[in-house]
Amino acid sequence: MKDEKGTVGHDLKKAGLRMTPQRLALLSHLRAANSPISVEELVRKGKGAYDTATGYRILDALILAKLVRKISIASDRALFEATGTHHHHAVCTSCGIIVDVEACLPKSLDDRVRVSAGFERIDDHALEFFGLCKRCAKK
Repeated sequence: MKDEKGTVGHDLKKAGLRMTPQRLALLSHLRAANSPISVEELVRKGKGAYDTATGYRILDALILAKLVRKISIASDRALFEATGTHHHHAVCTSCGIIVDVEACLPKSLDDRVRVSAGFERIDDHALEFFGLCKRCAKK
């Protein structure tokens, strides 16, 4: 198996993680998802490759390796997405759909927050927008 740059296997190896079939499958499913996804949805997509407990253990390792990000959107469950381009989310308050938003705040706002909070540095930020999607607004 060729381990080309940018592939799931390459990224696991680069992060110092073993390329188990479960890790390969889970990270592949996350990268194929169009929006943040729950561990239960990942288990369904895995079709028996891993169970919920194993899914959480894999996700913990992938989060530590910075290959996956846990999304904390007002929800009753944890959601996860593969890391990649920096983006934010728009969430429909009616149906719960989550859409990636490519727009970002200017760096100067991170600097203002850093100074205002008395922090040495700001490493990252998250921003979610809440409203109604077009489909729900038509109802």
